[in-house]
Amino acid sequence: MENEELFEKLALEVAEWEHSPYYLKEKELFDLERFLLDHQAHTLKEKLEETYGKPLNQKFWSGSLAYQRLRRTRKVVKEMDAEQERKREEFAESLVENKKAREQLLRDMRPSQRRSKLRVVPGGQNNSSKK
Repeated sequence: MENEELFEKLALEVAEWEHSPYYLKEKELFDLERFLLDHQAHTLKEKLEETYGKPLNQKFWSGSLAYQRLRRTRKVVKEMDAEQERKREEFAESLVENKKAREQLLRDMRPSQRRSKLRVVPGGQNNSSKK
């Protein structure tokens, strides 16, 4: 496989990041070593290890300014997502509480809104006045 073709595949896999099978969640790294080995790029892996050192994943990514920026940005985005999720949950809880309060208010108002039964009292208008 030519290096150019390999780098195109690498770029696609890195772009997928969390959805890539080469993503190492616990280390927040892209597994460059495994990618190269899976694509039979042993020579390139050895050259990169000579240049950056071993273990390749940590040495290569720690020297990359772009990766460091990406990592910081991902951390900020995760914090923002967590905050947004917390606010969404609080809002959902407030809706539930509001609904319960409205239902209780309606239950409390029902007895006072009921009309008392009218009672017919004998008497009223005289029969003689109708004539």
